[in-house]
Amino acid sequence: MMDIGIVILNWNTRDLLRRCLETVYASEGDFAYQVVVVDNASTDDSPEMVRRDFPQAQLIVSETNGGYSY
Repeated sequence: MMDIGIVILNWNTRDLLRRCLETVYASEGDFAYQVVVVDNASTDDSPEMVRRDFPQAQLIVSETNGGYSY
């Protein structure tokens, strides 16, 4: 059973995204969570970094940058 769902929207902020995910996965507590990263057509290799360094995160890659509500 999952207690928390964390959705992170990203566009060309690979280094900030890496720090964010490191912080999330370093969290401790008695809860279960799932992380979903939604990438809006980044050109800074953000999706590749998530795949390589955080395979436990679910990654959704959009081919267009439609913005937050997209």
